[in-house]
Amino acid sequence: MSEEIRDELARLTLELCAIPSETCHEDEIASWIHHRCVQAAGARVVTRIGNSVICEPYGRDERPGEPVVALVGHVDTVKCAEGQPLEIRAGKVYGCGSSDMKSGLAVMLGLLDRWRELGRARPLWIFYDGEEGPAEGNGLGPVLESGVLPPIDFAFILEPTDQGVQPGCMGLIHATVTVRGTRAHSARPWQGDNALYRAIPVLERLRAFERRAVKFGDLCFYEVIVATAAVTHNSRNVVPDAVELNVNFRFAPGNTAQNAEAELRAMVGDLADVEVTDSAPAGDVHADHPLLADWCRAEKLKVMPKQAWTDVARFTASGIPAVNFGPGETAQAHQAGEWASIDSLEHCYGALRRWFDG
Repeated sequence: MSEEIRDELARLTLELCAIPSETCHEDEIASWIHHRCVQAAGARVVTRIGNSVICEPYGRDERPGEPVVALVGHVDTVKCAEGQPLEIRAGKVYGCGSSDMKSGLAVMLGLLDRWRELGRARPLWIFYDGEEGPAEGNGLGPVLESGVLPPIDFAFILEPTDQGVQPGCMGLIHATVTVRGTRAHSARPWQGDNALYRAIPVLERLRAFERRAVKFGDLCFYEVIVATAAVTHNSRNVVPDAVELNVNFRFAPGNTAQNAEAELRAMVGDLADVEVTDSAPAGDVHADHPLLADWCRAEKLKVMPKQAWTDVARFTASGIPAVNFGPGETAQAHQAGEWASIDSLEHCYGALRRWFDG
């Protein structure tokens, strides 16, 4: 790949990182991407749904018989860390969301700028909002249900994948586990029953759950159950009558949110109440798909499990095979000082370009 394209992708990633796009605040970046899509392919082929943008350069009657292949990326980020650098330095692009996943957006836009040169399939670009927030606010759902998309044969989700391919993804539930006690004045705690202390057996059960391996061929996913927050709603001088634990259960492909909820309820037993507050399905594994397998071998791509949730799950739940393949480093996602390597940008762009070149 030319040094010119490497520099272009790095500068584009930096430009995207400079646009604040925390979840629920994506209007500016959606407008910017909408403008870029119009510049690249023309206004007639660009559709905006809320803060999601769809670009379909080829008409429905062009390239008949060719598969429709979607390139997909979310435009939002988590809340940025204070003092996050914004610069290109030592082969890396530093910026909030650089790995997750504005480097992926940069590769998508780099390919869109050259859409007439892509000789295989009918490419389709989907940029969407709300991925980093609750499932009900995810903008991909309305896009898939909008009726404006053609039938899609395959989708690449450009989440960071450490220069490999990650088929499938974990599903998840978040649940509020409430342990109850009896309220009292903190000067006379014997008159109450401290819910914080009553929560200890629940926390011990959660801590005792070791990661559980689930294999799909050579891929190994790990199911985990972990407490991530503990909250009371009382003054400092009051023995709490309730403590709420947020518990996150990540389950493997083949499992369901219903099974995960039932397992959590059985684990907690009569020690606490359980209310599921958020859930998302696991993504099916399509490592051997005919549009993928030969390319993976030719590119010598390492095939790895996605030990997290991505919108591969939304596609596979809709009957559309999909995999994660994008630039950036998974360990950098959501980090303070987040960066994406320019090598990963070059690698992803080049591999996808060769896929579309057939």
